[in-house]
Amino acid sequence: MFRYLSQTDINKSSGRIGIPLANGYKLVAEQNGDPMFSNEIYVGVVSPSGVWTQDLAIIRQTYSYNGGEKVNWIDDSFDVLVYGDVDCEDFTDEFKVRLYKGD
Repeated sequence: MFRYLSQTDINKSSGRIGIPLANGYKLVAEQNGDPMFSNEIYVGVVSPSGVWTQDLAIIRQTYSYNGGEKVNWIDDSFDVLVYGDVDCEDFTDEFKVRLYKGD
C-alpha cells in the first residue's frame, strides 16, 4: 500500500493528500478540521482551480454523540459513508467495518 507516491501531493499541515487525475482534477483525502471529529477523513474530488466539487466518502472511527461536548469513540469499528448519487448531497450507502486485530 502507498508504494508509489511521486505524483501525490501530501500536505501535512492541512491533513490533505491529493492524487492528480487525467482530467486536471484531483482525488483528495482530507482529515476533518474539527478537533472533536479528527478521527474521520473526507474523500472527494477537487477541481483544477482547487474547489472541492464532489463528496465521494467519509471514513471514520465509529462513535456515539449525544450533542454534548464529548464524542465516545468505538475502539474496534469504522463507518464508511459513500456518496453514490451525483444528484444527491446525502450519503447513499453506509458500511460498518470491524477492526482486524491481527498479529
